[in-house]
Amino acid sequence: MIYTSKIELPEKKQTKDIVFLAGSIDLDLAGDWRKKVIEEMEDSMHFFDPIRIDHDKLDDLKMKKHIEWELDALSLSDKILLNFSPNSKSPISLVELGLYVQSSKLIVVCPDQFYQRRYVEVLCDKYNTPFFDGLDKAIEYLMDDIQAIYLN
Repeated sequence: MIYTSKIELPEKKQTKDIVFLAGSIDLDLAGDWRKKVIEEMEDSMHFFDPIRIDHDKLDDLKMKKHIEWELDALSLSDKILLNFSPNSKSPISLVELGLYVQSSKLIVVCPDQFYQRRYVEVLCDKYNTPFFDGLDKAIEYLMDDIQAIYLN
């Protein structure tokens, strides 16, 4: 199941883990990395996808509701896959990094070309947050992590 901010958040009684797909949202620069993750992992887990194509057209009340949905979904998620795209500024993603870098639920993807790569890498290293150069390795790690939970 894919939950967006247009869908009410589920109760935490899910049988599958829920992954929040955080990261670069400027689709023209970032490509559709979320679609790739969902296609590769859809049978294994549920997803919170914060993308809103009409993001720039939301009035203040709708934007507040969307932001609150994101914050609640981040809190409710079992894992957060945070993907920084090479040519994106991603200011909200940097905020999400700060909010969750000390948690055990964050997995970060940050390529060499990202303008704040050194900062992101040092922060992840300091707090033992899984850090990857590319999305494929992060997906593999996430799949292994989820499987390990069910084997224990």
